[in-house]
Amino acid sequence: MINYLEKNMIQGICNSNEFKGWLLSRRWFGDKSTLSNLEFDVSLHYFENITKNIFLTIIEIKTSNYSKRYFLPLIYYKKIEEILDSSEKTHSNIVKLTENTFSKKLVINVENNQKIFTLNLLEAEFCLFFWKKMLFDTNISERFPSLDLELILYNKQFEDDVNMKKVQNLIEASLYPDRYSLSINQLGKGNTTNTLFSLNIINNRFPEQDPISYVLKSYKVYSTTIEPSALFVLVKNKFPNAPKIYGTIKVHDKETIQIMENVPNNGNLGDIYWTELNKMINTIFKNADTNYSKFNDKSNISQLIKDHCLETIRVSSEIGKYINNLHKSLILPSQIEYSVETVDSGTYLKTYTEKLNSMISELLTNMTDQPESTFFNLPKVSSILIDIKDIIEKFRSEFKAQNINIQPVHQDLHMEQILYNKIDDHYNFYFIDFEGDPQLSLEEKKSKFPIEKDLASFLRALSYIKFNTLLKFIENKIIRKDKYEVPEEILYNLFFRRAARPLKKVLDIVLNVLNTWEKRLIGKILKNLKADYILITYFYIERALHELNYEILFRPNMIITPILGLKEIIEKS
Repeated sequence: MINYLEKNMIQGICNSNEFKGWLLSRRWFGDKSTLSNLEFDVSLHYFENITKNIFLTIIEIKTSNYSKRYFLPLIYYKKIEEILDSSEKTHSNIVKLTENTFSKKLVINVENNQKIFTLNLLEAEFCLFFWKKMLFDTNISERFPSLDLELILYNKQFEDDVNMKKVQNLIEASLYPDRYSLSINQLGKGNTTNTLFSLNIINNRFPEQDPISYVLKSYKVYSTTIEPSALFVLVKNKFPNAPKIYGTIKVHDKETIQIMENVPNNGNLGDIYWTELNKMINTIFKNADTNYSKFNDKSNISQLIKDHCLETIRVSSEIGKYINNLHKSLILPSQIEYSVETVDSGTYLKTYTEKLNSMISELLTNMTDQPESTFFNLPKVSSILIDIKDIIEKFRSEFKAQNINIQPVHQDLHMEQILYNKIDDHYNFYFIDFEGDPQLSLEEKKSKFPIEKDLASFLRALSYIKFNTLLKFIENKIIRKDKYEVPEEILYNLFFRRAARPLKKVLDIVLNVLNTWEKRLIGKILKNLKADYILITYFYIERALHELNYEILFRPNMIITPILGLKEIIEKS
C-alpha cells in the first residue's frame, strides 16, 4: 500500500482530528492550550519519500492568525519489527514505539476494489533505520541536492587527534557499513522539545573496544538556529566544557539535524540537586503526623542540609567559576555579534520594562480568555501578575549604575543544560543546548544580554526543584487516599487560601526547610561572581514569566511553579 501514500493523501490524513490529537500529544508540539480545540489546518510545506517507507516532511500549522512549522520525518510500517534493528527489538522499546505510533484505518480503491488497511506512522528519529539512511546510506546522500538537503561539515573541529578519529569513524561507517554495528539511545528522558539521541558505533573487527558515541539532535521547530555558530565560537576560544559540532544536515537551507560530540557524563546537574534533596525530605519526614517542631530552629535546619546535601553544596560552590568561564568564552571581539557592548542602563531597562509589561498584559489576556473553571483564570493568580508590574518598576528605579555590559550568553541556562562528569573526587561540567531562549524570536535570540540573564535562569531551576519536591511530598504523604485530591491544588491552598490550608503542620516545616536549602545554595552559587542583585532579580522575573507562558502552552497543570516563584518575589520585595 506504500505506493498509494502520496503527498495529497498524507496531507488529508494530517488534517484528520485523530492526527491533530496525536500532534497535541507530542512533547515538542507547542501552543497546546491555544490549539486544543483542533481548529487548525496542517499543510505539508516539504514532502519527500526518501525510501520505501521514510517520509521527510515539514508540516505547517495554521489558524487565521497563527503559523508555525515543524520538522516531522515519519516512518510507515505494517509490523513494527520490520523497521527495527535487532538491538531495538526489546519488549520495552516495542511497547514505547507502539504507544507513540499514529494509527488510522484507511479505505483505498485499488482496481475497482476497496481495500482496507491500517496506516501506522511513527516519528522516524526513534528508529535506527532512519539514522542509518540519513547518515550512512550513500544512495540517499548522493541524492541530497535533488532532495533540497545539504550536509555541512565543521572541519575546524577535526584538527586534534581525538576528534579526527571520531569523524573518521563516522566516514568509515558510511563507506563500509558491514564492518560496524550501530545502536541509538534516547537522551533527556523524552523531556526535551527537540529529540536527542546518542549514536553508538562499534567496530566489529575490534568488539572489545568501547563504542564511539555521538549526539544526534533533530530540531523539531523548523527555523534558523543560532547553536552551530555559538558552538563554533567556543571551539575557537578553546573552551573545553561544551560539545564540539561535527556537522549539520539542512533542509531548505535550515539546520534540522545536528551531529555533535557526546561528552562524557554521569547525568545532568539537576540530578544531583533533585536526588539529594528528595532523599533528605523522604528520610527525615517519613510520617506526616510526627512532631517535627525541632526544625523550626534555624541551626537544626542548617545541620540537616549540611548532613544530607554534601554533593549539592559542593557543586554549587564550583559551578559559578564554570559559568564565568563560559561567558568569557562566548566573547570573540573580531566578530561584532560576539563582542561585548556597553549600553545606557536607563534606556536599556526602560525598553526591557516595556517588554515585560507587554508580556504580562498578553499573559493576562490569554489567561482570562480561558473558561472560568480553569485554574490559571483565578483572580488571585491574575493579581500576582498585576503586582509584578509594580515590582519591575521598583527595580528599574532602584538601579543606579549608568551603564550595563551586554554580551552573548547561553539564554536558557537551567540545570538540565549542564552535564557533569565525576572521576574519583573531581567534577567536570559541560554546557549544552545553545539554541537560545525558546520563548524568543530568532532576532531576539541573536541579541546580547547582561550575564545576569543566565544566572537568573540557573537560580529559577532551584525554585522548580524546590516546589516539585514539595509537590512530590504532598502526593506521597499528605493526599488522602479515600478522596480525590490533586497535589497542585493543595499547594495552591497552602499559599493562597487560608481557610482551606492543609491541616498538616508538617507542610509548613518542610517548606521552611526547602526555603533555607534554596537560600543557602544561592549564596554558594553567586559567591565570587561579579553580578548585580537587582539585574538578577529583574531577569528572574522575566524567566518566571517565560516559564508561565511555556507551561500554559505545553504543560498547563504545571503553572503553579512559576506562579509561586513570582509570588515569592513580591513577598521579598
